[in-house]
Amino acid sequence: MLLKTLLIAGTASATCLHNLSRFKRAEGEVKVGTFGYDGLIGPLNWASLAEENQVCKSGKTQSPINILDAEVTLATEKPTLDIPEQKVEFENLGTTIEVVVNGTTKFGGTDFRLKQFHMHTPSEHRINDEYYPLEVHMVHEGVSDTSSLAVISILFQLSTGASNPLLSGLQPHLKAIAEPGTKTEIESLDFASVIEHVQTTGLFQYNGSLTTPPCAEGITFLIAKQPLDIDVATYNEIKSIVKFNSRYSQNKLGEANLIDVASKAGTAEQFDAPTAVAKAATEDEAAAAAEPEPTPTKGQTVTISELHGKPTHLVGVVVRR
Repeated sequence: MLLKTLLIAGTASATCLHNLSRFKRAEGEVKVGTFGYDGLIGPLNWASLAEENQVCKSGKTQSPINILDAEVTLATEKPTLDIPEQKVEFENLGTTIEVVVNGTTKFGGTDFRLKQFHMHTPSEHRINDEYYPLEVHMVHEGVSDTSSLAVISILFQLSTGASNPLLSGLQPHLKAIAEPGTKTEIESLDFASVIEHVQTTGLFQYNGSLTTPPCAEGITFLIAKQPLDIDVATYNEIKSIVKFNSRYSQNKLGEANLIDVASKAGTAEQFDAPTAVAKAATEDEAAAAAEPEPTPTKGQTVTISELHGKPTHLVGVVVRR
């Protein structure tokens, strides 16, 4: 089954869940998040903030991840997006800035509704170890099954030229939402270039989790392999509002949760380093030990570390071989 059914309890403050059918807010309300990215409200302690967040410390398919070409494959089909021209609401949730927008997407034989997109600085996903300054998550829910969620992720790279039209359309309105809990209305945004990008560039596909509490799993991620542009001034303005809101890279899919790994580090139950790494280190040491010492040449300066079986430290010159 392409998309797993998502069963989650209600934490309406979670970034990824805003504006979804099961987490509707009161008319005009901007719900400021109750989690964060530092200290006791940060990712290491998310599981303590609410009972439904336990997967944050136990899940084995958590997001975001470091996407390696050899481990995560490209989607074999492209989603079809339709985002009509419309007024949108731009708001500051404290944990991110978000645009509430309506659209439709078809992927894998399933119809989805685009509900909102929000931002992370720096990027949460990495591609072949490289992170990007900004990542946008376009959050979708299933039309017939609203518990099915999919996220299209767009990465942005700093550019000396102009920003992508979607972000340049947001820039004039950033000052209006500088404080958590604020919002403003935008007459329209240009999604054309983003739609074209999603439908023409390669998309990494994997099943992961929400990157914010409750960290529920079963989320289909589609991450654009190539980034779009953002100019330095726009990026700095976004960064000054969003601050830092990126969850650290999680373990490889199917492996132990990193919080579990950390809790056992240095104990008898610790998770040992991968065999391949240990083997490579051992082989390097053996190769170094097996290398014969070079024969000294006449006139060469040498250090003598042992003399008549006793350690010493003498410097001499070779006068003959």
